[in-house]
Amino acid sequence: MRIAKVVLSFIFFILITTHQVDAQKNQNIKNKSKEETKESYLFWGGSLWMGFGAYTYVDVNVIFGTQLTERLSIGLSGKYQYYNDKRSMYGDFETSVYGGSVFSQFAVVKDFRNLIKVKGHSGIIAHVEYEFLNTEYNYKYFNDPDLNYDRYWLHNILIGGGYVQQMGRGSKSYIILLWNINETDDNPYTYPQLRIGFSIAI
Repeated sequence: MRIAKVVLSFIFFILITTHQVDAQKNQNIKNKSKEETKESYLFWGGSLWMGFGAYTYVDVNVIFGTQLTERLSIGLSGKYQYYNDKRSMYGDFETSVYGGSVFSQFAVVKDFRNLIKVKGHSGIIAHVEYEFLNTEYNYKYFNDPDLNYDRYWLHNILIGGGYVQQMGRGSKSYIILLWNINETDDNPYTYPQLRIGFSIAI
């Protein structure tokens, strides 16, 4: 009888311990999941592109923003571009472009893991942006050697979307395609524009 009580007590102890271990494992999984999906409030990032030769260019784009919700973010960007084009009978064309933008992104698909079985933490974002750039008349692009044209401002309204990949806690890379719905005749850029960059939580 005493042995039976000991055995029952031991079995009861094992069951209680197993239940507590399982509960702790489930809680750890939930906490880990929350840490993985928790959005930082501030972030910075951007992109850098360079090319050298007959056509030399440098494109620097820096962004700074805040994550308002798990899906919605807003931010500011600063841009500088340098061009030196030696490919025309008009001679070298050299100029700098500078300006900035305000933008917003919305996660249409926050995490593909909620829809299909994938290992990576990735999703789809929608992007809208108001961009203002100070540029110089590109007589090579317009095939018109008007050397006395003053610098002027471009005001672009860009909309589009793309793919975002979580690289680590608070770090993301993105690739987006943008169309200009306010394109003017004096705009030397070709649309849609492809942008590839990154952001890091602060």
